[in-house]
Amino acid sequence: MTVLKDVDLMAVSTEAPMIGRRYILNRPLGHGGMGAVYHATDRLTGTPVALKRVIQPGEAAQFASTGDSQDYRIALAGEFKVLASLRHPHIISVIDYGFDDQRQPYYTMELVENAQTIIEAGAERPLVEQVGLLVQMLQALAYLHRRGVIHRDLKPRNVLVTDGQVKVLDFGLSVMAEQGGVGVGSTAGTLAYMAPEVLAGGQASESADLYAVGVIAYELFAGKHPFDSDDVATLLNNVLYVAPDVDLLNIDSRLTMVLERLLAKSRDSRYRTANEVLSELSEAIDQPLPLETAATRESFLQAARLVGRDAELAKLTAAMDEAIAGKGSSWLIGGESGVGKSRFVEELRAQAMVRGALVLRGNGVSDGGTPYHLWRAALRWLSLLSELDDAQLGILKSLLPDLDSLLGREITEAAELDVKAAQNRMFKVIEDLFRQQKGPVVVILEDLHWAHESLEALGHLNQIVADLPLFIIGSYRDDERPELPTRLPTMNVLKLERLDEAGIAQLSAAMLGDAGKQPQVVELLQRETEGNVFFLVEVVRVLAEEAGTLERIGMVTLPAQVFVGGVQRIIQRRLSHIPPESLPLLQLAAVLGRYLDLDVLRYLEPDINLDLWLNTCSDAAVLEVQEGEWRFAHDKLRDGVLEGLAPETRRELHGRIGIAMERLHPNDPALYTLLAFHYGQAGNEARETQYAELGGKQALRTGAYRDAIALFERALVLVLKRQTGRISQLKLHQIEIKRQIADARLGLGEYAQARILYRENLNDAWALKDNRSTADALMSLGDVSAALNEYPEARQYYQESLTLYRSLDVLPLVARVLNSLGSVAYETGAEDEARK
Repeated sequence: MTVLKDVDLMAVSTEAPMIGRRYILNRPLGHGGMGAVYHATDRLTGTPVALKRVIQPGEAAQFASTGDSQDYRIALAGEFKVLASLRHPHIISVIDYGFDDQRQPYYTMELVENAQTIIEAGAERPLVEQVGLLVQMLQALAYLHRRGVIHRDLKPRNVLVTDGQVKVLDFGLSVMAEQGGVGVGSTAGTLAYMAPEVLAGGQASESADLYAVGVIAYELFAGKHPFDSDDVATLLNNVLYVAPDVDLLNIDSRLTMVLERLLAKSRDSRYRTANEVLSELSEAIDQPLPLETAATRESFLQAARLVGRDAELAKLTAAMDEAIAGKGSSWLIGGESGVGKSRFVEELRAQAMVRGALVLRGNGVSDGGTPYHLWRAALRWLSLLSELDDAQLGILKSLLPDLDSLLGREITEAAELDVKAAQNRMFKVIEDLFRQQKGPVVVILEDLHWAHESLEALGHLNQIVADLPLFIIGSYRDDERPELPTRLPTMNVLKLERLDEAGIAQLSAAMLGDAGKQPQVVELLQRETEGNVFFLVEVVRVLAEEAGTLERIGMVTLPAQVFVGGVQRIIQRRLSHIPPESLPLLQLAAVLGRYLDLDVLRYLEPDINLDLWLNTCSDAAVLEVQEGEWRFAHDKLRDGVLEGLAPETRRELHGRIGIAMERLHPNDPALYTLLAFHYGQAGNEARETQYAELGGKQALRTGAYRDAIALFERALVLVLKRQTGRISQLKLHQIEIKRQIADARLGLGEYAQARILYRENLNDAWALKDNRSTADALMSLGDVSAALNEYPEARQYYQESLTLYRSLDVLPLVARVLNSLGSVAYETGAEDEARK
């Protein structure tokens, strides 16, 4: 569940500047040659972010003003795609990117609070600490360069430090340099940190980035710039022709030699790679420096480019292009667990954003999923982009309880309708949301093997997808739910097989560089993994741990076998990297679900440094963050944590989670189903019954009939077990639950099953001499008969219920029955009676 934090959106002024109808600009944080950066609030999550509005240079800006900037925007979106794919502990994460209403580009990043520049953080600190900051910066550069990204604008303001951790940000976009030209005062860098060859009109390169490292290092050691001058002409001359004075640094001669080589005028005289600099820094200070930590290793493993899927990607991108042009389609992506479905759909997401489509996401959950869980995130986003009337918003609010806060206005939930109309009403609103979108929309739905009621909404959209610029992608485990395509017969099906030998070789090279191309490495990966991507990454991880670094894998003797004991051994090896003190919170997180509720974790363990714990688990590749939301990197890892829990421990954790959720989010309908699940797992049958009924009523109200049946049937089982209380009260409670199960059956068109339950209720109500329950059963039987066009029986049931309701003076139900009698009269041709 998304919980709004840090801002009361109801209190936000409607005059506050807004970007993409999602980000509220709060205040400027700074500006430079490539644009302005703002402290902003994400309306979808309520969390603060840093938003950069990119200034378009030269001709590109002129094209943008005339509307002829498609090529430029596609090229720029391609650059954003690269930035958004970067994941490294010392690199600011790009969260989102797009174009605002004026088609001006922007992107959002994680917000680093209370940060200092690397010069400020290292001022007057011991030499070893200053070198430590440089090491973190160089590790970030090594990662960028390995991914083919040149920073282009490395300077102290773009290397921030918070809590001792370096964060490199604001990479120069290559398209900006190409469009704007490279030279003094251009957007390709800052004069004081530009390499001589770039100032002379040459191309920026890895060597140019390392030159900037040299300038920053000099400034860190000396407390001033190596060519300190207020005169631009003098500064330019010094950068091009004057050697920096390293004698005043008062540092070891070996360290000055490293600086001199970094600041060499000729690029050929400088270091070739950031790892070379790290190696020589290590020798210069007589201390081992990490060329690769567990965290930096993970950045290479997890962010390797997509390989071995060229044919599948070409097929789906072609279909996406047709959808963007107006002929939509929907696709099921099947494959076994670990075959690479998530990585594949992530590439499709990037392709969609490059093409200017609005990308919406949803995921199925294995435990305690709320009605239409798959669609909630997408509907929240669409509600910000659409113009719905009060009635439509009222219908949507039954599904999105926080809609008032999201839209910044009070919304009255729609009145309950006849059960047969609830689902159709909800589907119509969802359809209207998609029809209102002015541009192409791509919907990515993951883990459909866990979805149930949400599939009904998907089936409804499939009926109209061909008429809209709409592209739907759903992924599922075909080994766990092979019948899913039959539930969604209009969707195209594409199966992802394991990687073949060529694909394994490509992925090996993407993760390991030249070492991954060696035949013995490829042969080992083929033998151990048989092309399952999850296993393949795990094998490489183990080999790197044994060899020391990824690059050394090809230099050491490879084992005959890596894993003995199958997948469980793999999982437990990964989990063994979690420190013992961090394991209890990880167990709590696993019980919560694949996606982490950080508010609940903070509430239950207030003394733990949650940020440090998240980083620890991320470094071990057990947790990951996706679009600002933390989750287990793979369900297999969560399952591995759960398997290590004793049953009594698991029950205790479920109970604590239920209490925390109740106290943090009291009376939140979006949590009823989840609370029923947690209390059920905890063995608290009273609380489980309460929330199963509440969740069932909420599901019934929104037309999620299958979910409603499951919840009410569980509540009925629990009520039947109850041995305390008056027999008549327990029987009436059972009658009420069975009536709602029957209502859901009626909504699904399962008339025979509904009639059986209503008749059972009628007999029980007669036995108890309870007129209200009798009237309810009679009216419901009338509804079944009317749905089956059995109008004489329907009229009889309605008349009998009307008599009882009048005697009880229940006026709303009297009106309801009269309306039903009118409908029956109209259907049988008795129009005068119908008007009466």
